[in-house]
Amino acid sequence: MSEPENTRAYRGVSPTERRTERRERLKAAVLDVLAQEGWAGTTVRRVAASAGVGPRFFYESFTDMNDLVTTTYDELGAELLAAAVAAIEAAPDDLHARARAAVGAIVGAVERDPRKGRFLISDAPPLAERKSAFIRAAADELVAQSDAIGTRLDHRQAELCAMVVMAGAVELVRGWLDGTLDIRPDELTEIVASTLSTLTTHMPRIGR
Repeated sequence: MSEPENTRAYRGVSPTERRTERRERLKAAVLDVLAQEGWAGTTVRRVAASAGVGPRFFYESFTDMNDLVTTTYDELGAELLAAAVAAIEAAPDDLHARARAAVGAIVGAVERDPRKGRFLISDAPPLAERKSAFIRAAADELVAQSDAIGTRLDHRQAELCAMVVMAGAVELVRGWLDGTLDIRPDELTEIVASTLSTLTTHMPRIGR
């Protein structure tokens, strides 16, 4: 009797490894397709073709396109937030230096792979709730960082800061990536970091 298909290795690669590899290809492909086709053109068949897998393999990892898009956003957001936190931990014990390190880590990641930036600022409807969740996660980290440097923010104040800073950052990144705004990555980083550090300093007095 032959070994069941779902447990059989192929060319030394296990079924689990093949599924993981296809999943990663689909996540990478949706970055390209959403940027090129917009939400209306981002279909299972189009993304699967871009990933080089059959449409049936899409459903072994994702229930539908909403699932793929939101999962990719969540994982990418967590990746960038982790990079920002790591940069903060290596920065001097100074509010602006930490803000610059965090923003610089994210801008650097987008500069290395602009698809990530375009995806994160996409207006795809399924991402609206995820963007709110990302702002809350950023606010949680801002609370922790503000406490560490002696400018204590409560969660409401931190969320207000995060909303203002991220709204401006999105438009700066959008103009940077599509070429409509004459701005260098280092300038973008400094503008966003300065806004974040200044607002964090003043928010305890204005966000009661």
